[in-house]
Amino acid sequence: MVLCGLLLTAGIGTAAGAETDNTTDDFESGELLEIENQTNVPLATGSFDDTGYYGHDAVVTFDGDIVRGENAAGDETPKDPTITVNGEDLMVADDGTVETITDGRHVTTSDGNKTVTIDDNLVVTDDGIVELADGTSLEVDGASIEYSAYDQGIPSTNVSADGDYSEGEQLSVTVDITNVGYGNIRDEVELYGVDTDGNVEDRLIGEPEFINESGGNTTSLTFERELVAGDHQIDELRLDILSEQFTTPINITKSEIAITNVETNDPVAGEPLTVAADLERRGALDLGDRTVTLSVDGTEVESRSITLAQGASTTEEFSYDTGDINASEVDIAVAVPEDSNTERKAVTVVSKDAHNERMSATVINEPTASLSEELEVVANIDYDGTVPGGETVVPTTFRIGDSVEGERNVTVEDGAPTEATFSTYLDSGSVPLTSVTVETPGQSDTLEFERNLSTKFTDVDESFGSEESLDAVVTVENDGETPEVVELTVAVDDPDGVADDGSETVMVTVNPGESVEKGFSFEPTEDAPSEIELTAETDVSSDTAVAIRPAFTVEDVKLEGADNANSGLTMSGNVTNTGERADTQSVQFNLGDELVAEESVTLAAGESKTVETSIEPPAENGEYSYNMTALNVSGAESAQKSAQINVSGKSILDRVTSLGLPLALLAVLALLAIAAVALKYRDDPEALQAQLLTAKSRVQNAVQGVVGGGGSVIVENGLPRDSTVRLQIKDESGVVFQEDLQLADGEQREFPSLPGDGQFEVGVGVDDVASHSEVFQGATSDIGVVLQPDGIRIGEL
Repeated sequence: MVLCGLLLTAGIGTAAGAETDNTTDDFESGELLEIENQTNVPLATGSFDDTGYYGHDAVVTFDGDIVRGENAAGDETPKDPTITVNGEDLMVADDGTVETITDGRHVTTSDGNKTVTIDDNLVVTDDGIVELADGTSLEVDGASIEYSAYDQGIPSTNVSADGDYSEGEQLSVTVDITNVGYGNIRDEVELYGVDTDGNVEDRLIGEPEFINESGGNTTSLTFERELVAGDHQIDELRLDILSEQFTTPINITKSEIAITNVETNDPVAGEPLTVAADLERRGALDLGDRTVTLSVDGTEVESRSITLAQGASTTEEFSYDTGDINASEVDIAVAVPEDSNTERKAVTVVSKDAHNERMSATVINEPTASLSEELEVVANIDYDGTVPGGETVVPTTFRIGDSVEGERNVTVEDGAPTEATFSTYLDSGSVPLTSVTVETPGQSDTLEFERNLSTKFTDVDESFGSEESLDAVVTVENDGETPEVVELTVAVDDPDGVADDGSETVMVTVNPGESVEKGFSFEPTEDAPSEIELTAETDVSSDTAVAIRPAFTVEDVKLEGADNANSGLTMSGNVTNTGERADTQSVQFNLGDELVAEESVTLAAGESKTVETSIEPPAENGEYSYNMTALNVSGAESAQKSAQINVSGKSILDRVTSLGLPLALLAVLALLAIAAVALKYRDDPEALQAQLLTAKSRVQNAVQGVVGGGGSVIVENGLPRDSTVRLQIKDESGVVFQEDLQLADGEQREFPSLPGDGQFEVGVGVDDVASHSEVFQGATSDIGVVLQPDGIRIGEL
């Protein structure tokens, strides 16, 4: 009887890969294997994480080590190590007892006195019955415990076919067969090459071998085959022994010219379709020449013969004209017909329009625009999709506004954009710079520049005088993104208020982030208004400012001499400069609706002055308004007054004309001659009467000889005081009249009956005024004589 030691064991094993010692010799019937009482070892089945006994099979040992069953490594232990009762597996319960898996019935001795536990040593009889080591029978409900594989030889195989093989080479396979059972292995061993896809029949490798091996021993066998064409389809080796099959994969390379890779471009319509095929010679069989073909949409378009040495490789390149292709996608095929090798690929043929539309430009920097500096614009030139042929040329245009600054071809490779830099120097002709554009036949990118130009008066004379310049400073500031060259014009709202045309224009150049100051100066006229509004303007922005001229106010306006206008009218008023600087302005004197006089007045800031002038009386009596105004009058209403003017005794000075002056003086002289006679003979009445008649006759004759006779002479005292006046008239015969007259201020005296013809002289003298005389010829009716502070006037009325 062959006895095999058994151990009921369980544990929390962590060494499931422990090797089996197969060095035990054959043992005699009844011999008990010496087996240690083992614990904490891997079990046959179940969870290795379970630290308890429950749920694990009861197993036997072999050669001192635990039998691991289907969890064993390398098929080195029996496949079915469990002990059974009536075919039902036994297990070790959590209390260490051995019982059935299904219902937990205990394994006991046949007399029922002992329950088998994990600590009991078991043996197997020569008929496979399991007993205690002392021969005590075991059972479960009367049924004996058995180990079914007690007399079987169990092969464990290791097939070694190292490395890869190729058709034309020698295949050598080593097979190690180990008997891990208790019985002998006696059988014929066969090795086959198998196509798991079933395309070819199994192929015998070498010749069958017979083995006879006892338990625990190993036999090594070698199988060889010369690999031929078609053997590349073998992908598995199968070992047949004891009606069991053991397999292992194998790789056999076909002897061929293989197509390892095909690359194409995506051509633009009309450009060549290029195909690059990588070819490799494989295997050891003699191939001779091979043919490589290119087909487009199923039609072979090119064929060529190639020869490659063993292990060599090459790349075959083909080119096909896409001008005959109408479809947007074509199927190309590279083939080696003798080896039934074909590689296909779908190729897109891009239309010209689609090709252009895939091009794009994107500006990636923020360029700074300044005059006399380089403007640099950086853009990514890209292609959407696979670039035909791996790279393509993108026509690119650089524009400033609508002006083309540069053109170039930018090469773009597949997978990444190309960065391109465009630059130019800006001058005055480039501004205003509204935008820059990088343009491709597809998408373009435009960068807009913001214009933000401000114009502002930063210094203006708050007040100005007519004799000083009006100065202003204008600042033009550029807060935009583009340089500016603009015309800056500063103008006044009333051009008549300043000299010239009232405006000045300059060119201003200013870069982004900078400002420029410009000064302007205007020369005010004497008639400049009280306020001058200045406007500074460019084509982008403007500003206004106001300059104030000092105001002259007029108060306390008076009109003197209205009761007797013949003696003269005088208008006066108090003029004050209410401004902050000196100025010269015109003060106007108005009577009724007429400007009757005008005076230029210069006043310092805050200064007051009484201004007066003599004015000509009106022609008729009546109520007349009068006022004085300055150029910048603020008190005009308060200066408006009215007065009743009496002109009935109008001064004869207004009636004197230059043309009638000599004749008028003759008549006056005639009258004076009569008056002189009267003065000479006033103490002798009789003599006076005779002389007056004689003088009058003489004067009348003289006047009538000149103007026809019957005229008068009128004498007026225009001096501001009483005066003594001496009149003297002479003709060809001598003095015909001389009289000293006492005249009050403004008083008039009239003498009728001037001489009618002949030449005569009128002389007038005043005590403190230089005497004056005039000679008259021809006829006259009236002569006027006026005494004035600046002299004596004698003339025809």
